[in-house]
Amino acid sequence: MLPGTAEHSDEPGALIPIGAVVSGMHDAYPDVTHSSLRFLEREGLITSIRTRGGHRLYSPADVERIRQIKMWQAQRLSLEEIRQRLVDLDRLPAPSVLAESFLRRALGGDLVAAYQTIIAADDVGLPLARLFGEVLQPALTELGQRWEHGELLVAQEKEVSELVRDLIADLSLRHARTLTDGPVLVAACVEGERHELGLRMVCGLCRAEGYAVHYLGADVAPRFLLEAVQLHRPKVILLSVKLAKNLPGVKDAIDVLSMELSSEHLPPFVVGGQLAIEQPEMLRAWGAIPVTSTHPAVAVTAVREVIQPSAAVIASAEERRN
Repeated sequence: MLPGTAEHSDEPGALIPIGAVVSGMHDAYPDVTHSSLRFLEREGLITSIRTRGGHRLYSPADVERIRQIKMWQAQRLSLEEIRQRLVDLDRLPAPSVLAESFLRRALGGDLVAAYQTIIAADDVGLPLARLFGEVLQPALTELGQRWEHGELLVAQEKEVSELVRDLIADLSLRHARTLTDGPVLVAACVEGERHELGLRMVCGLCRAEGYAVHYLGADVAPRFLLEAVQLHRPKVILLSVKLAKNLPGVKDAIDVLSMELSSEHLPPFVVGGQLAIEQPEMLRAWGAIPVTSTHPAVAVTAVREVIQPSAAVIASAEERRN
């Protein structure tokens, strides 16, 4: 048995065959091949699980590790430098600990240390999806709960929120990929909705996948959303809504665009935010696709499925039609 591999008796569905890993990374990293992955295993940089037949399988975490290694190689880091960064990554505290440390430092007034807590985790390779979904998002949730319980001043809540806004922008720029033929998205918070940090994270993750994202910001009236759709011809429209009073803004946006655009030019609507979790059936009745999780990576998965449906999604749609 090769170093970095383990035997496994069957093929769990959560694991990814080596061929799928290679094909999935081809567009971004065409130099990823079966032999290059075997080389990384021999160097002890990645691991795989073996089936009884000897086929290599990788977990989603393994695939993220491979992607990070390729990013570092593109930055011309040596194998020894990459090896050290992976050691540092493996020693990194759990995301929940990072979230607590970030919030403690930020609320203590040491904004620079709080900022560096997140940037240092990014430097050693904690995936952007985890930084957003498992560190910054929980920190924001805790911040909001403390404010609601009267444990924080409004000034503290606003200051930390602005720090998170800066971090989202900086991290998104660090990871943005430019593809000349990448799918186009238009994103906005519906009219009246000003809670936008979650949607900013989703936009950052989409840009990291090579999507061209046109983000319009908070509190966007339907007529301005229509202008952006007519201008950019997106594949998907991303909307966000948190507060119940703003839920009608989703229907207004859908109604206005449906009235002004032909069915051929009307993109699908993917809607996230707390109201998408609480009112998914209503959103489906309006013709939207709800994102029933606050984790920004789930919204990206929903967008990806709209743009390039998996075989399972296609089969399900055909079954419903029949």
